[in-house]
Amino acid sequence: MKYFIIPFMLLSFSVMAQDITDALRFSTQEVNGTARYTAMGGAFGALGGDISAININPASSAVFLTNKFSGSVDFTSINNDSFYGNNSILSSTSETDFDLNQIGAVFVFETNNENAVFNKLTLGFSYNRTNTFDDELRFRGNNSESISDYFLNRAQGVPLDLLTPRSGESVGDLYQFLGERESFDIQQAYLGYEAFLINAEDPLNPENSSYVSNVFGNNFSQNYFEQTRGSSGKYTLNGGGQIGDRIHLGVNFNIHFLDYRRFTRFDEFNSEPTGINDIFFDNELRTRGSGISLQFGGIFKVTEGWRLGFTYDTPTWMNISDELSQRLETISASQDVALVDPNVLNIYPDYNFKTPGRVSLSTAYVFGASGLLSFDYSYKDFSAMEFTSNGFDLQNQDISNLLTGAATYNFGGEYRILNTSLRAGYFLQESPYTNKALLDNTFGYSFGLGFSFGNTTLDLSYQRMEQDRQNILYQTDFSQEAQVQSVFNNYMLTLSFDL
Repeated sequence: MKYFIIPFMLLSFSVMAQDITDALRFSTQEVNGTARYTAMGGAFGALGGDISAININPASSAVFLTNKFSGSVDFTSINNDSFYGNNSILSSTSETDFDLNQIGAVFVFETNNENAVFNKLTLGFSYNRTNTFDDELRFRGNNSESISDYFLNRAQGVPLDLLTPRSGESVGDLYQFLGERESFDIQQAYLGYEAFLINAEDPLNPENSSYVSNVFGNNFSQNYFEQTRGSSGKYTLNGGGQIGDRIHLGVNFNIHFLDYRRFTRFDEFNSEPTGINDIFFDNELRTRGSGISLQFGGIFKVTEGWRLGFTYDTPTWMNISDELSQRLETISASQDVALVDPNVLNIYPDYNFKTPGRVSLSTAYVFGASGLLSFDYSYKDFSAMEFTSNGFDLQNQDISNLLTGAATYNFGGEYRILNTSLRAGYFLQESPYTNKALLDNTFGYSFGLGFSFGNTTLDLSYQRMEQDRQNILYQTDFSQEAQVQSVFNNYMLTLSFDL
């Protein structure tokens, strides 16, 4: 496979991962953590005493009385029901994933000095997966729009001479040249022209810049398949301390990572007696990134049972890279086949992205050794997401216009019977879109059990989350979108013990 770097920043909004849906994907996180944390809906901001709670409020480590280790594995299933096109055909897909969810440890150091400001200090290390991207979607239905318009729109105004290979120049050579010296849009125009999806109005004139579609009709049967893989997560270095009996403070330094892969296959069919009947368009994107952020938090015991928590998450400053490969095949009404496979991997310049910060408030009441109730509230202004590299003004303007601030509400409770704990939780994430039809509020509930064996605990949880959204068809420009109803089921197992 050939490799090349495009030496300028591309401005097409859907070229790489520069789409609002992807920007949101990298700016949000699931309710992930230990089985106790997920069973209680992630409502741990004012509680502490759990390794995953440190990722919500860094002061949580200062609540620990002894050194602690925990590790968690989970099994996740995602089921999608999709409706697309004028005839609204139902398509269903499912995907499963088994993975390490979190691992971490906290070490407690007693000061043993009456004059010290801090009664104890804590040091924590953890890995926490924030999102899993393993998913599959499949849409099928009829549409009055053809994928040929995607290529036609990008060809208008492009001189035919640019789309015509020189003597001895291969498909890959010209595709690479257009990416290096011209633009992504002209690359797409070349794919469509080489596959006979579009024709020049004046094919004998090298200066021709007007094109027509070679696809006819107004009723197209279309299939779309999208497979995504990868995950995002963070490594956290935590420091905490306790002042007196009621004040707990902490700070986190986070190193973030993401690895996102998306393969899309678009098929289109029509039964017209002339022109192109069948179209097969494949795109494979890989996005990798890393970043850093800080968190500051406190937990305050108002009374022996009542606790308040506060956390501020700074924005995450990320550096992201994208790679893209493409393939296009067409079959005409006379059964002529055109395959355009440049066998070239587009490697784009790295760009910088800033996620929104977050403010969280929480409260909890602990009923001695019998149980507790907890509530967390957090707020993010998603319109503050920003591509901080040059050349992204249009994308940032769309973010400001389409997105808004959104709150998340987490509720949780626990009841203890001897060495067994019964847990339940609920959470609601408001849509970050001003138009809720694009993405509705996401809600979920959870249950769990915990068993204490002295210095060792075993926790189990089940979590269910539901989400309705409109899903765009990447690299099509269609106004027609798919309606997707997703259900996520997660089963978690955590082993914790004193060190």
